[in-house]
Amino acid sequence: MKKTIAFAIVIVCIGLMYFFPHSTISPGELVEGHQSLNQKCLSCHIPFKGVSNAKCIACHKLSEIGKDTIKGKDVINSKVLFHENLSDQKCTACHTDHKGKMPESSLSDFKHDLLTEAVISNCNACHNKPTDKLHSLLSGSCKDCHNTSGWKFEGTFNHDMITATEKNNCATCHSRPDDSFHASLKDNCDKCHSTDKWKPSTFDHSDYFVLDKDHDVKCNTCHTNNNFKSYSCYGCHEHSENKMIEEHREEGILNISDCVSCHKSGNEHDIRMNGRSNKRLDKNEMKKVRDVIQSDKKENKKKDSSKKEDDAD
Repeated sequence: MKKTIAFAIVIVCIGLMYFFPHSTISPGELVEGHQSLNQKCLSCHIPFKGVSNAKCIACHKLSEIGKDTIKGKDVINSKVLFHENLSDQKCTACHTDHKGKMPESSLSDFKHDLLTEAVISNCNACHNKPTDKLHSLLSGSCKDCHNTSGWKFEGTFNHDMITATEKNNCATCHSRPDDSFHASLKDNCDKCHSTDKWKPSTFDHSDYFVLDKDHDVKCNTCHTNNNFKSYSCYGCHEHSENKMIEEHREEGILNISDCVSCHKSGNEHDIRMNGRSNKRLDKNEMKKVRDVIQSDKKENKKKDSSKKEDDAD
């Protein structure tokens, strides 16, 4: 008898759920656009089977979804109309309802795994390419930097993705270092740096002067005040200006204003004249040479006088 009563109660409950589902099992109010269906559960649901795709599509044609969203906008460039690519998926895989008239989102979830490989590889079929300066320079695919789990880029940026015309225009994306050294340079960054890493620099000082063991010094020994546009060889105790003028004058060289034009290393036998010794001296350089010559003359005259006095004695 008890079993009969229990069975009857179950049957009654099932009957109530079947004939009055909204009152007995509805999980919540429908979204505003579905308000007319609040009492019509079977408009979307099939008893004991859930929501039917066919019933969703009966009202929401895949080819039409999104058109209201982009009404008045550029349809050709809009990426809203992508539901046609999801025809083999259940609508409830992404969408949900019964969360009130104005839910924050009608999406329950979306995973790119729902898409076919052909669609997932064509990001621009759904997403507009960012219009910022960086992305306008790139020719590669989105997935070269991003993945479908998140847009934020993590990893090492591949400069090969930059279009050929902009590849050597580093300043388009990077700010020039604000130190005095870089501020004085006009060459492109690739003169000293590679796209693999900023440090260490690929700058080879040997192209200008070989820093051997005798010249392994701090930069400001030669480039005073961190001015790398100029240098001085007189920062070393062995190189006084007067001494250098005197030594070079003995070789018939008057212009010593640009040492590395002839000396590419500390090797005194590694001298490349290249005709630079004949370069015209400016006013100050000529004065220095004349001062040294006059000083020599005075010194020699003084020595001659002393010698004559010694001979007279």
